[in-house]
Amino acid sequence: MKPDNYERNHALAAEYVVGTLQGAARRRFERWMMVSARVRRQVWYWERRLQPFNESLPEEVAPRAVWNSIEQRLFPATAPVAARWWQTLTAWRWSTGIAVLGVFALLLWTPSPPVVTHYVGVVQSQQAEPLWLVNASGDQRLSVKAMPPVQPADDGRDYQLWLLPESGAPISLALLPTGGARLQMNLSDQQVRQLLQSRSLAISLEPAGGSPTGQPTGPVVYQTRLVQL
Repeated sequence: MKPDNYERNHALAAEYVVGTLQGAARRRFERWMMVSARVRRQVWYWERRLQPFNESLPEEVAPRAVWNSIEQRLFPATAPVAARWWQTLTAWRWSTGIAVLGVFALLLWTPSPPVVTHYVGVVQSQQAEPLWLVNASGDQRLSVKAMPPVQPADDGRDYQLWLLPESGAPISLALLPTGGARLQMNLSDQQVRQLLQSRSLAISLEPAGGSPTGQPTGPVVYQTRLVQL
């Protein structure tokens, strides 16, 4: 994470507040937030922007089955009969030895997971209101989260997402969700290469079901660029 890139930091703060920044990237961001007042201000900015949407959501009550499962784990109905101390010691020695061997086997035989690069972008209105959060990764996954302010377009039209390659015509990716919904899809190898080269996306208003020509036919209403985490 580069501390001097405002656009990157702004997108990361938005992803952090919404909850789409996960895993090691989220932990790195939290450590960074502890030492950077500027990053904390950006997180605070997004928390204030998104708090009204959070308050408008209905309260969700966990099903009774969830609480029953928690109670069973915390307070099991029957406790196992205590074994003699020497039996426990022998079992402990065996289990410890097996566990150590298992750890060594995992270290020797488990390959390191490949490092996947992630890219994020925030589509905003002219009033700097967040509309969509875009998360793309080098392993061909694309996720777009619609924020609550995004409502279906007038006259039944759809918002369509386009990849803007460095050269050539726009490439249709998907119809975008509205009203807090999420889109998840896999990109082709060619789409991944083009997206990581240009990092540019556009959104147009199209007839219901998408552009009939394979190219934008309606107005391009939003654009954004992805930044690397």
